[in-house]
Amino acid sequence: MRLMSQEECRNVQMNILDDVAAICKEHNLQYYLAFGSLLGAVRHKGYIPWDDDIDICMIREDYEKFISIAKQGFGEKYKHLSLIDNTTDGYYNPFAKVVDNRTEVEMERHTAKHGLWLDIFPLDGVPSSPTKAKIHMTLCAFLRVVALATDANFSSAKINFTWLYKRIFNFLARAMGLKRFANLHETVFKHFKAKDSDYIANLFTNNGTRSVMDKERLLKVALYTFEKRQYAGYADYD
Repeated sequence: MRLMSQEECRNVQMNILDDVAAICKEHNLQYYLAFGSLLGAVRHKGYIPWDDDIDICMIREDYEKFISIAKQGFGEKYKHLSLIDNTTDGYYNPFAKVVDNRTEVEMERHTAKHGLWLDIFPLDGVPSSPTKAKIHMTLCAFLRVVALATDANFSSAKINFTWLYKRIFNFLARAMGLKRFANLHETVFKHFKAKDSDYIANLFTNNGTRSVMDKERLLKVALYTFEKRQYAGYADYD
């Protein structure tokens, strides 16, 4: 195995995005460039110079259909791809990754090992009531911190307050059972159905209620140029 350049890594990630976009088109699923990837498309028509991954979002119903398709296998055309989600050993986050299994990434802060990836985040429903929304988002934020601690690489971290609370959360999640915790995490995130909600959010963020968006406004689609190719994103990118 050899060390890959940044350009080679980005080419692999772009190929994953192309493959996922093709699968979505084939099965009539809608994806959206999101976060730094959408910002990069708007500002740079490609990667933000210091960015090293690609993020997309799907409304929960489309996300689950995609997961179901991926778990059956991507087929001969995409046999180099694998799906990682919270049913995969060693992975306990409430969002999925599509990885190129011909590669392997060594990460300093996490113990999990897998190939170069594309992150796929579900968009879930949020209560219309500001008070209920704040309570729900606070709970989701806490679960996010615990999830991030489940595969933290403590051997490479300095011993400080962050190291300590991650150690505690790692212990609590393992005491509960990592798969049980992952199932709880996803159940809480899915509690308010996106299809029945006026507001939605990617609940795996640290932005609190600032990440809550009007569903009708958010889900309008536009095409954006990203590394000389066209991909779907939120029309109202602001």
